[in-house]
Amino acid sequence: MKTQVAILKCADYSPISVSQTLERIFSLLGGIEKFIKPKAKVFLKPNLLSATSPEEGVTTHPVIVKEVAKRIKDMGAKVVIGDSPGGGISIEDVYAKTGMEKISKELGIALIKFDKIRKVNNCPLIEIVFECDCFVSLPKFKTHSLTVITGGIKNSFGLVPGIYKTELHWKFPRPREFSKVLVDVFSLRKPDLIIIDGVVSMEGEGPAAGSLRNTGLLLASTDAVALDSILARIIGLNPGDVPIISEAYRRNLGEMDLEKIEVMGEPWGSVFIEDFQLPHQTVLNILPRGVLNFATHFMNNYPEVNNRTCRKCGVCVKGCPVEAITIENGVTKINHKLCVKCLCCFEFCPHKAIYLKKSLALKILDLVRR
Repeated sequence: MKTQVAILKCADYSPISVSQTLERIFSLLGGIEKFIKPKAKVFLKPNLLSATSPEEGVTTHPVIVKEVAKRIKDMGAKVVIGDSPGGGISIEDVYAKTGMEKISKELGIALIKFDKIRKVNNCPLIEIVFECDCFVSLPKFKTHSLTVITGGIKNSFGLVPGIYKTELHWKFPRPREFSKVLVDVFSLRKPDLIIIDGVVSMEGEGPAAGSLRNTGLLLASTDAVALDSILARIIGLNPGDVPIISEAYRRNLGEMDLEKIEVMGEPWGSVFIEDFQLPHQTVLNILPRGVLNFATHFMNNYPEVNNRTCRKCGVCVKGCPVEAITIENGVTKINHKLCVKCLCCFEFCPHKAIYLKKSLALKILDLVRR
């Protein structure tokens, strides 16, 4: 039997549009009762990267979280919602600004703090994901400067408490190595159901500083690898060229072969997204491993600060694992002699004041590819 992935168009974030689309998605996948049992404990894990409003497109839209939560609660299950942003960001601010606090009050659903941790294979994960009967992952479809795309597999990185996230970014700053770490985390507790918010997506220099694009899709599956493979194909990528997908497939954690995936809902031709802009760092994925190990010393994006838009909030300072960022006399500076190019500052900056600058070698490679 083929792995199933459901794709449906969803024009906007109105409760009616989202509700009707989710109803059809659950129907395609065999009904919500296939995943949720009465009195079950269900953990909903949206992508809450930072304390930003839903309109900024950085986090999973609250309407999707709310409509999924309502359905599960109506089944008689107990629902909790949570995520762990990195960079020393206040979880209270994140829940308030992303709309999760409002959902909690309206539906009487608990928002959890990741204060209970269990170490598995020497990796700290939140305890709730092992206590729950069902783990539902709700990623936001975005590009990512290190992993090309962020979807079903990448969203599981949120199971790692924030302080440890920063440490892993520091230890494994190169894209391929970081992708292996993400797959390590994903493998420890795979989600039982994944629903991706692709109504408004982020292209370009994601996951926080890219451009928003109305892609009008909701996608769902029980297989995060298959789901990410379909997502990659929709934007014109070969899934095998995306390290996080190929690594998960190599470990038998899901399906990547498109011929073994059954796409339900919309016909293929109607969901392809033309000219989807990828991160500049993606160019490094085409290089052989031996060349890559040498080239990454010269071919890099490196972070710079736009002090005209920087609000001196200090998130980047707290989130930098090597203390390479300082704020002095009203100016935010990055010490590039200390910087390990983990891109935590770029990822966590809530004001898009940190941007990526290409090295000369990477600029030349871009010209050659054109």
